[in-house]
Amino acid sequence: MTPAPLGGTLPASGRGIFEQLADDSLDGIWACDGELRCLYWNAAMERLSGLPAARVIGYGIVEVLARVADGEVRAAIDEVLAGADGATSELGLRGAAEPRTVMRAQLLPVRGDAGEVVGVAATVRDATAEQRVRQELGETEARFRNMADAAPVLLWMSGTDGLCTFFNHTWLAFTGRTMAEECGDGWAAGVHAEDLAGCMATYLEAFGARRVFEMEYRLRRHDGAYRWVLDRGAPRYAPDGRFEGYIGSCVDITERRKHEVELRAAVEVRDDFLSVASHELGTPLTALKLHVEKLERMLAPARAPLDPEPFRVRAGLIQAEVARLDHLVGSLLDTTRLAVGGLPLRLERLELGPIVDRVVRELGPVAETAQCAVTLRNRPALCGRWDRERLEQALTNLLSNAFKYGAGRPVEVTVDGDGSAASVEVRDHGVGLPADQQELIFQRFGRAPHTRGFGGLGLGLWIARQSVEAMGGTIGVRSVPGEGATFEIVLRCDAT
Repeated sequence: MTPAPLGGTLPASGRGIFEQLADDSLDGIWACDGELRCLYWNAAMERLSGLPAARVIGYGIVEVLARVADGEVRAAIDEVLAGADGATSELGLRGAAEPRTVMRAQLLPVRGDAGEVVGVAATVRDATAEQRVRQELGETEARFRNMADAAPVLLWMSGTDGLCTFFNHTWLAFTGRTMAEECGDGWAAGVHAEDLAGCMATYLEAFGARRVFEMEYRLRRHDGAYRWVLDRGAPRYAPDGRFEGYIGSCVDITERRKHEVELRAAVEVRDDFLSVASHELGTPLTALKLHVEKLERMLAPARAPLDPEPFRVRAGLIQAEVARLDHLVGSLLDTTRLAVGGLPLRLERLELGPIVDRVVRELGPVAETAQCAVTLRNRPALCGRWDRERLEQALTNLLSNAFKYGAGRPVEVTVDGDGSAASVEVRDHGVGLPADQQELIFQRFGRAPHTRGFGGLGLGLWIARQSVEAMGGTIGVRSVPGEGATFEIVLRCDAT
């Protein structure tokens, strides 16, 4: 390579100041004229390139740079010569040890006295460390995004203006929207209208105070369903302490909220039950206490012989109250058994007709007290493998309810079947039930609102259903308010 004649020069007025500043610069500085001949090569360029100025001045700058570095600089030079205010080019220093030295050149136009572009000057700086930092930051960013996209929770980030700049793949898959649609404040379109104002107020208040926040709101899923999410955000800072925005995560808590609602409802039911149970258990105990006190007064020293009849009547009343207590305690015990593993069954081959007949006869005094005339239509030879105690318990419950809610009116009991199935219907003509309450009464502690004044724990029909279904049968009700109710038990028969 031979030097070209110096056809162009820098203006004299600028050359002295330029050279004075450039000679002491830690950055490499070179300059060329409009024909790309090198006019200046400072000491820092000598150190960076390993070429002394004497071997560079007058030679084509593109060829000189090509000897010491890889990269495209001609396009940047042409851009500046064409009138651009500046251009940037990066060169990899040839022969540098690993990691490779990267030189960044910032090109500027050199203008003549009339303002015309007469050459190009450039500052060259070692950008290896900066590039390494950028590369490491890029790798860190890539790792973060990979981890964020693989995370099972919904992640988001916002900038210093409060607007969101990033959502992970899990978030986008949840909402079914693109990054562009969600960024900024686009994500707010998915928040339920009833929760949006509170959600934004919580976020903006925490953002202004630079503090951690938690909030719950409903977020629309890709299928249009709204899901409850727990959103927790925290401020994030640069290593130098500068505030850079917020980062947050959302977890779907719909099922948790559902369980919380169910738990609160269960607690309310429990409290209601305990209130009813205390009343129901207290009533017969109070009656027993009064009967015993009456007996004590009757047994007080008296001159005349005691008449045994009042004692027999009083003993009968005491026996009735004890039976009532026994029934209530039995219901509570059955509830406990069901809660811990179900009712034990003792299956044996039984005929349905005699069992129904026996229950009706045993409840005769109760029917008489309630002034209910009972009609029984029985069909013989309907047999199956059932639990006698549980079947009698269920029938007793149905008949007791008929006498309670249909007092003063007739009750019809019908046993029927075809050999493969048998049924028992208990029909009263009492208060009846609306359709929306007919399933409620079979639930644990379930009682129809308009029958609460009749007393009871709300367990009898629930236990009856559990018992009948455990024997492979069904129990249901048909009713019209004011016209009574018909309860039916259906059981499988056993032909052998």
